[in-house]
Amino acid sequence: MITLLKLGGSVITDKAKPYTARKSNIKRLAWEVKDALDADGKLQLIIGNGGGSFPHQPAKKGDLVNGIKGAWQLEHLVETYRAASELNHMVVTELVKAGVPAISIKPSSAAYSDAREIVNFNLLMIDELLKLKAVPVIHGDVLIDLKQGCSIASTERLFMYLAKVLPVGRAIIGTDVDGVIDENGKLVEKISPVSFITLRPYLKGASATDVTGGMFHKVETMLELSKVVKEVRIINAAKAANVKDALGGKSLGTLITNV
Repeated sequence: MITLLKLGGSVITDKAKPYTARKSNIKRLAWEVKDALDADGKLQLIIGNGGGSFPHQPAKKGDLVNGIKGAWQLEHLVETYRAASELNHMVVTELVKAGVPAISIKPSSAAYSDAREIVNFNLLMIDELLKLKAVPVIHGDVLIDLKQGCSIASTERLFMYLAKVLPVGRAIIGTDVDGVIDENGKLVEKISPVSFITLRPYLKGASATDVTGGMFHKVETMLELSKVVKEVRIINAAKAANVKDALGGKSLGTLITNV
């Protein structure tokens, strides 16, 4: 079964500073992935990195979440594509340096959407790379949209699509907090559709520029994902060894479940 791993934008970038990568975190996470792969020779992994302070900045300036309405947005569309690619290149470069057979797959070149819904993602390359025991690396991106010109595809939304068409067993979402935190500042160890109703008022959007909605979007999307994936966890990837341990099967963070 395939494991989906997100390296969140809040971990690999400084969201308060445009175009600022947390290079030491990226390097550490790359080695944690390498250690996990070495420890489990059967681990099939698809990595997705968030955009953080890279593509979210121009996407917000260009109001791209609402599609293309005027020629003035084109420069922001171009910069969003470029910025997303730049950060993904940093992540893949460090993975390769650590010895991970990582290969980037740009969603904007492999997928498109219709009224913000991803309706096609060419999975041939992902399938073949997994057969070769390589690690496909996708990222949050801007997709061509048949109804509104373009749409923002978060890593979580891309994971949702992949989980419906590939044999995915679990998803691990790495953020910069220990998991979902309640109104008293305590870790919520488990969230179901019922408990989400109670927690909903306390879940916030992003603390910095984020056109994909922050923690609220993560939990809402992961609840949908839990309908097709056995295990979904939100963990603190900013803490050393957490990603390696989570990939190794340790129960960390918040478990998102459909029951």
